[in-house]
Amino acid sequence: MIHYCFLTGLYSRYDVLMFERQGKSLVEAGFKVTYIVCDNLPDEVCEGINIISTHFVPQSRFDRFLHTKKILLDYSLKMDADVYQISDPEIIDIVSDLKKHGKKTVFNMREFYPSMIKRKTYIPAMFRGMVGNWYEGKLKKQLQKYDAVFTVTDWILDVIRDKYKVRQSYLLTNFPRVRKDYFLSYQEYVDRGDVLFYEGTIYGHSRQENVLTALENLPTVKYLLAGKMEASVEKIKTYPAWNRVEFIDGFKLSQLPELFSRATICNVFRDFFGEDGSLGVIKVFESMEAALPVLFADVPLYRKINEKYHCGICVDPNDVNSIKNAIEYLISNKQEAYEMGQRGRQAVIKEYCWEQQAKKYVEVINSLSYDYR
Repeated sequence: MIHYCFLTGLYSRYDVLMFERQGKSLVEAGFKVTYIVCDNLPDEVCEGINIISTHFVPQSRFDRFLHTKKILLDYSLKMDADVYQISDPEIIDIVSDLKKHGKKTVFNMREFYPSMIKRKTYIPAMFRGMVGNWYEGKLKKQLQKYDAVFTVTDWILDVIRDKYKVRQSYLLTNFPRVRKDYFLSYQEYVDRGDVLFYEGTIYGHSRQENVLTALENLPTVKYLLAGKMEASVEKIKTYPAWNRVEFIDGFKLSQLPELFSRATICNVFRDFFGEDGSLGVIKVFESMEAALPVLFADVPLYRKINEKYHCGICVDPNDVNSIKNAIEYLISNKQEAYEMGQRGRQAVIKEYCWEQQAKKYVEVINSLSYDYR
């Protein structure tokens, strides 16, 4: 039996990609799966995955940068797995240490980190470009050492293959699992009222201030807002429309179906700062799987999806009036909004479901693991 091990100091033990999708898929394919995580919870076996805690919880970004790699390396070598997967950009160079011990390695690139670094507000503005360029050089060098690299979008894959010359790279999109027995009737949809829903990290890029401003002139619309809120966004609690917000300060993945069952429109806005979008934003496809019309950021990738399936409305997340008009259209045209949601769900079933991605993922891992059979 092949032993596969996930290492992370950044993501939770029940991470929607590594635990819920990748880990479970490997268990189903007959792998022994271990997940080493930095938290202070007890070790456990969940869904066939052996979760090991380092009991190290970084107290700051610098703490994570300075200590996480060594702690995870110590734990990983004790596990003596055959293949290791890394997803944290901070520990990308752990590959060299694992290679010294003859281990196969996989890097899971969930976003384009150089661009992210250039937008980090905790880095002084005058240094962001320099730090981003430095990390891009490091990324190019380290990715060459991995046996396989997965990433979430075509454009990132093109950069990895064409610019970084990493041939052992693959597109693996974080699509949702399909609930095969789920059905939303038109009457049930109408009975929910007018409820806009956003789930996930509530950060500045999601342009919540623009959404709250748009809602000021839509008095029938309630806003269900679920997720951890960054300090920089706390100011939205002073906006007039906040009295129609139901704020849920964090939630478990198991709660998500119930939250979707209360919504009629999903907000998946994010300002992509000139990039073409990211298929890795799982909330887009979770919303479509829930048969709800979607307010997309108007960027090429999402525009392409909407042109093909007509499952929502593309809106500039920085244009308050456009946001207002889109929400108003959907609440005034219930039948059309419902049909958008139904088309979105069918799109996920046909094209954007994890089940299809899992086959590709397991095939690649199996090819790496051949020497251990």
